[in-house]
Amino acid sequence: MSNAIARRVLLLVPPLAFAGLAVLHPAPATWFAAFHIIQLVLTGLVVISVLLLADELGALHAWSTRLGIGAFLIFFSAYDAVAGIATGLALRRARDLPAVQQEAVWQTVKDWPGFDATVFTLGVVGTLGWVVALVGVALAARRLGAPRTEWILIALAGVFLLGSHPFPFGTIAFGCLFVAAVVHEWTRGRAQVPEPAVGVGST
Repeated sequence: MSNAIARRVLLLVPPLAFAGLAVLHPAPATWFAAFHIIQLVLTGLVVISVLLLADELGALHAWSTRLGIGAFLIFFSAYDAVAGIATGLALRRARDLPAVQQEAVWQTVKDWPGFDATVFTLGVVGTLGWVVALVGVALAARRLGAPRTEWILIALAGVFLLGSHPFPFGTIAFGCLFVAAVVHEWTRGRAQVPEPAVGVGST
């Protein structure tokens, strides 16, 4: 795989995959823990997507990008591991219980991340890091003269995650990032197309 193809895959596929995965964010199910392991991997890949975009928009070395995306990677990943995977493992252990008891376990564990101060803080810091990074990249894109659609969508990708990462807000956030990356690629491709040469005898 060439560097150009690898770059495009890393730029476009992770946000699209995360947007689709957020739609499937499960209710009590046997694959709850597996779902969040997949999401953990996608979190790292989405960070690469943002860094690629930031690099090409002149925002890679900005403090907002480094601090924001670093906080997102560390704190959101920790939140996802603790809240998602731990909840999934608790549900898996309850699989052999009667249906009524399984439902009781679900009702107990589904909301505990929001009430546990440490887990809640991890989620808040990670999400705010994402907002800072994406809004910073959006402002850099605007200063660089990127299409309005591109930088607005990048900013929206940051803001919508404040509503949480499951559907609909997570899907909208990562969907906005994907569409912004598509616009970026389309604009970049047009800029690289050379103007047709004008022949000597042309009028």
